[in-house]
Amino acid sequence: MMRELWNSLKEWNDVMDDFIGSVMFELFGATFVGIPSASLGKPLSVLTKMIAGAYIGANLYTRLPSLLSKKAQVRYRLTNSFLHSGLFLTIKRRDIGDGQIKEVRVFPKINDVKIASKLTEVRISLPLGMAPEMIQQREWAFQRTFGDTTQLIEDSPGHYRLRIPAALPDSFRYDYEQARTILERTGGFPVYVGESSEGPVAINLQKTPHIGIVGVTGWGKSSLLRIILNSWLRYYSPDRLRLFLADLKMSEFGMYERVPHVEGRVAVRKHEVRSMLSEVHEILLARQEMFYNAGAIDQEEYEEMTGEKLPFIVVAIDEVAALRKETEIHDVLDDIAAMGRSLGVFLILSQQRADKEVIDGRLKNNLNIRIAFRMSDELNSRMFLENGLAAKIKVKGRSLVKDTTDLLETQTPWLDTKEARAMIAEIKDKYRDHRKKPLLVKINGEVPQDVELNAQDNKDLLDLVMQLQSSKKDWIFPKEEEEIS
Repeated sequence: MMRELWNSLKEWNDVMDDFIGSVMFELFGATFVGIPSASLGKPLSVLTKMIAGAYIGANLYTRLPSLLSKKAQVRYRLTNSFLHSGLFLTIKRRDIGDGQIKEVRVFPKINDVKIASKLTEVRISLPLGMAPEMIQQREWAFQRTFGDTTQLIEDSPGHYRLRIPAALPDSFRYDYEQARTILERTGGFPVYVGESSEGPVAINLQKTPHIGIVGVTGWGKSSLLRIILNSWLRYYSPDRLRLFLADLKMSEFGMYERVPHVEGRVAVRKHEVRSMLSEVHEILLARQEMFYNAGAIDQEEYEEMTGEKLPFIVVAIDEVAALRKETEIHDVLDDIAAMGRSLGVFLILSQQRADKEVIDGRLKNNLNIRIAFRMSDELNSRMFLENGLAAKIKVKGRSLVKDTTDLLETQTPWLDTKEARAMIAEIKDKYRDHRKKPLLVKINGEVPQDVELNAQDNKDLLDLVMQLQSSKKDWIFPKEEEEIS
């Protein structure tokens, strides 16, 4: 086969030489500047082939990346990333050709490249002698090459996986059916937060409780709050979901007034927030006692043991920064964050910045889902996400979602206020005649109740009784006076 190919090429080469010699003879006759024309065929043919070869080579060099397969392109770009970031070992090895000792670069081995429509994964193994810190400290190089949301994951010692998400659309409209599908698939108490390169994203709050949302004005916080609340209102009945809403800016939650799922009025003043959270705290303690008496460790087990379905309770506060000096409120928020997951009570806290004066360390540590839109600077991004990526976001509605282990880039669907209000009107109409159960069982005044008093309350009550006994006024015990008479 190879011999036949070589003979064909040689024959084609001879034909080219003869053809060029014939052309020179026809143009210039027997001689050209004293040289026989026929003898010019071979050198001119060689020159022509050299020019043609140089042109083809230059063309291939400039177009090589686009001519390679997608997997080869990933390997090529990743190898360049290794080289430019210094991710290699330099060792001395004897050259097989000339026997000289030479320095050789040893790079991590690219074992496999898998490309899907929404995600590319590359498996990498380190060469013998390369410390894991070398690759772990160069994740920035992979993000610079493939995008900010590229993640390096350690599968086992010396073996890593590089996750490269596909590009997201800059915008798309909200589709409830799509949201409903992912809510059903996720199970538990799911919250829909948008679309990633891998598809719709929902997180089970029973496993990863409490949400913190941060970002500068106009970059998507309000849209996400509407998406979360409207998806829940259509997915759950008032018997399965109750909302306590606080809107310190008086701009986001007004449309949810008198929705059957919403408890009381939307709180817009600090004293109203204080009163609202006092009620939530009572519910928290009441459920704690209910579960304890039933021998259940959480809401899910309580429902399995008793057959009674309890509503999930969500406290959503927009612009929580306005409450930064309210220590009583923060104490209740701390209790909800610490105990709420098992009792079915969850937080959504939204604000513009991640300053420690706004959310202290204890509360922030219990916000297991952190969603960051565009942030004002890298410092704020690092305080909230533990990296500076949110300061680099350039697309409105784009966010970085961080749970306890992973960081995911998402795009928030667009839902304008007009559409949101239309959905809410339908929900109000649907549950117009619905009677929901109270979250707290009302005390029957005819039945003696157990009351727990702390030391100060007990002292105050004892002082009051002593004063009543010592005063002996006619108006204190009127019935006893009447009986004596």
